[in-house]
Amino acid sequence: METLSGSSLRHHSPIGFAEDGTYFVAGQYLTYPVVPIESVESAPYELEPNNFGGGVNGGNTWVVKLDDGWIAPVREPKQAGVIESSSPQDGNKAATLEGNSITSTETYKDKDGQSIKFTASATPHQVFPPLVAADFVVDTIPA
Repeated sequence: METLSGSSLRHHSPIGFAEDGTYFVAGQYLTYPVVPIESVESAPYELEPNNFGGGVNGGNTWVVKLDDGWIAPVREPKQAGVIESSSPQDGNKAATLEGNSITSTETYKDKDGQSIKFTASATPHQVFPPLVAADFVVDTIPA
């Protein structure tokens, strides 16, 4: 089966984290994200349809309770979104044509005890053929 989409989570924060759940409306993983994702690493993953012409549609939950979502139909514009929650379905529902960015509502401590917040952005790719569904970038800012 032809691979239609892939996504990549680029992690720029000083705190490692891992996937904590996946939700698929359509499609499946061809390659899984390599976890845990340590600081300044990327976790690319490939998605494939499980029915001809259906594209992929779903979301992931990461242990920092940051959800990403992607919708990548074969012949229509792709969507991406990110939301702070504990449900991959919420990440999928947050997907839009424009993508979005968020700053965490919670404050966390880095390894040096400094207060930080997470920032995250989701950008859908509109390149055809659809090789990449979305890019998700996670970083931190001082709180």
